Amino acid sequence: MTRVPFHWSPILLAAGLLAQQPATQAPVPVESSLDLTELSLEQLMAVPVEVGARHQESLASTAASVYVLSEPEIRRSGMRSVPDLLRLVPGLIIAQDVPGAFGFSSRLGEHSFAGMLVLLDGERLYTTLLRREYWQAIDLPIENIERIEVVRGPGGARWGDKASQGVVNIVTKKAADAQGLRATASFGTDERGMASLRYGASVGDATQFYVYGKLAERDGGYPTVAGDRWGADRAGLRVDSALAPDLRLAVDGEYHDSFLGDSYEIDPGFSSLNDIRGGHVKGRLRWEHEGGGSTEFRAAYDSYDQDIRNFWMNAFDEHLIFREDLVSATVQHTAQLGEGHRLTLGTGIRQLTVEWLYVAAADGAEYNETRGDAFVAWDWDLGADLRLTLGGNVGYLDGRYTTGVDVQPDVRLAWTPSPEFTLWGGVSANEEPDRRVPDSGLLVRRKASNLAACELGMRRRWGDWFLLQADTFVYDVTDQENGDYVEPVSGATLYTNGGETRAYGGELAATWTPDRDWRVSAFVATTQANAQDFAPDAFTIEVEVPRTRAGLTVGWEPLPGLQIDSHVLYTEQRYDVPTWWRVDLRVGYRCSERTQFELVGHNLTDPHHPEYWYEEQAERGVYFLVSHQF
Repeated sequence: MTRVPFHWSPILLAAGLLAQQPATQAPVPVESSLDLTELSLEQLMAVPVEVGARHQESLASTAASVYVLSEPEIRRSGMRSVPDLLRLVPGLIIAQDVPGAFGFSSRLGEHSFAGMLVLLDGERLYTTLLRREYWQAIDLPIENIERIEVVRGPGGARWGDKASQGVVNIVTKKAADAQGLRATASFGTDERGMASLRYGASVGDATQFYVYGKLAERDGGYPTVAGDRWGADRAGLRVDSALAPDLRLAVDGEYHDSFLGDSYEIDPGFSSLNDIRGGHVKGRLRWEHEGGGSTEFRAAYDSYDQDIRNFWMNAFDEHLIFREDLVSATVQHTAQLGEGHRLTLGTGIRQLTVEWLYVAAADGAEYNETRGDAFVAWDWDLGADLRLTLGGNVGYLDGRYTTGVDVQPDVRLAWTPSPEFTLWGGVSANEEPDRRVPDSGLLVRRKASNLAACELGMRRRWGDWFLLQADTFVYDVTDQENGDYVEPVSGATLYTNGGETRAYGGELAATWTPDRDWRVSAFVATTQANAQDFAPDAFTIEVEVPRTRAGLTVGWEPLPGLQIDSHVLYTEQRYDVPTWWRVDLRVGYRCSERTQFELVGHNLTDPHHPEYWYEEQAERGVYFLVSHQF
């Protein structure tokens, strides 16, 4: 099978635009340096986040279990992919599955009650029927990411379905913050080779843009077999324009072409090859009103083709073609309703079309799904320091296998007596429509699980030297599948849903900056569970979720321009995956205001270790990187 060649047109366009710049043009401002003073705790608490409330508010005042990875933390992490970056978020469970693919969940694990929604600039992408992300297709240039916002608790009241365990919002840089020409390249053992190029400029006084391209080739992990690698190529464009003083438009698009080869074999020799090609176009029009209100319209189109083959004895055998198209539109309005009252409401609709063809069986099918959502949040200031939020989402899903209405309400309370201290609590419920599973010529009802959640959290900052964040939860999951039986007349398999799980735990995270040259961050997270009414050999949350996860990050600048950063990550044993440790080390040197060198080592504790239930294992790796701002 011939791969689609990488499209270099955006990079060639960037080079042409650069050549046309007049020689007398003023130097383009360099992106901010890597000085640890960028990581101000006061600035972090004031950063506007959208993922918690669906409108921008400061991290300090958000009544949810929100964690933000800032741009300096991302750049100094040494991580070169989004799922690796998410390892630094307290409470998330990230485990390398096959190269480029990761098990991904929060608090409850990914099988028993899956549903952690991933957004790109507030828009959902790659919404698959498998309910997991194709991370190799979201292999964004790290240099393009402004921050990553993560809600670790239920997010269905704001974002609808597939958000029961939380929401991740990857926020990319505005065009005005990515001007000039920037080039980055790396090579190594695990990160075999990567090159990215980005160019940004202005068109008149009101419009900025940037174009970018990236080529990446990674090792497939341990053990090494035929086709064992992860390749990802992409090209994209973003445009930001001020159509009027109070009206702004943002448009972005991307094409990606990725290859994923499994790194394991089972006798007589089996591994799968996975090609994914596709892209998206997104638009966002925002109108700011006098008095603090706003109206926003969003539209997006996302499409990809997936080609999965079995690789057996170096020959293609069975073949699966899978295509997905997602079209969505959302209208949202926020208004101040007198003093102390703010109302956010909106509606959205999306259409999902999936086509697949299993060549070996000469079989094919098409699946169509339409969903509409209406959401509302009423923020009521009960006092100068106390805010009550009543909200919820009502959705209707119409599909071949799933049809019905779901209601996901929540109530949240935030007490902020000072900018340095926030105490918050929330109660929410998450449910999704029941599925209908084709069996024996029938569509058999398979009841969906329901989640009731109580959360309590605290943020406390002492000046700009210490920040403490503590979040706790109690979850009650009911109507879990705990068995099945065969109906004697039809022969169909009927499912029983009497399982229940009570889970509790939380996350504790601290950041300490004793002086401008040091920054230390640490976290510990735990999930404890008690599953009832399951068979003794059932795969429950108790055995699926590692009870303890922990991490430590230390950043140090011993000399001007020299940065030393390290990560220590720990995940306790779960099921038959043993306890594992991971140690990373990064040494960076900024030889000028425009040029940066990095030497990074990953998984330095051992040559390889398993993180998931399959035979693939994460390997030790070293890479060297150089970046330059022209």
